[in-house]
Amino acid sequence: MTIKTNLSSLTGKLVMSVAVVALSAMAIPATAATFGVRVVDNNGAPVAGAAVCIGLQGNYKQFGATFTDSQGQVSVEVPNVPLLVTVSKDRFTGIRTTEPARSFNLLKQVKLLEGVPGPRCRAGSVLAESEPGVPPITVSSIAVRAGPVSTTLAPDVTGEPSQYRVSTLKDFSDAKWKKFDNLIALNGALSDADKIYLQMRKRSGSSKAYLESVSDVLTVRLTN
Repeated sequence: MTIKTNLSSLTGKLVMSVAVVALSAMAIPATAATFGVRVVDNNGAPVAGAAVCIGLQGNYKQFGATFTDSQGQVSVEVPNVPLLVTVSKDRFTGIRTTEPARSFNLLKQVKLLEGVPGPRCRAGSVLAESEPGVPPITVSSIAVRAGPVSTTLAPDVTGEPSQYRVSTLKDFSDAKWKKFDNLIALNGALSDADKIYLQMRKRSGSSKAYLESVSDVLTVRLTN
């Protein structure tokens, strides 16, 4: 008895990738996987602070819109569907490409070349302007993640803040202190603003006697 096996090949248009590394050989459920991007320059050095948007046609930030870390990497959880990936940074030519649906974890290396701007990922801005505050609350960066419903801030902060406040006004006259969370969801008005102001503090004691440390006033740009 002879068994015949037919193998079909799958080819796809690959615009920006110079290397693909499978993070895991183990299959995971077809409904979810981790898709990552490692951004490098023409010399192969990692590009930190590059904006990466991962989504679908018509909503290119649906699954994630954030910045690469010091190693030039970022990753998000995605469903098993074809993806639209946009990578950009000032001084570099932005790139946008499609990725086929996959049901396994993947890290894709992307090379950005210096040149005229191309497609842009509007992922917001890392920490920009600041004014003197009281240590030891310090923020090294802020990732801006635009989701289908709301925008979320993910600050990289030290000093264990207990509260935060956020506003479109620099004096926070319309904002109240709220319990701190590592993921700060912005409501509709804040999410639609070009930039917002964020401050954190660590407060302990009673209303009559307390200790307080306050971060700088942080300016976060939600659009480029």
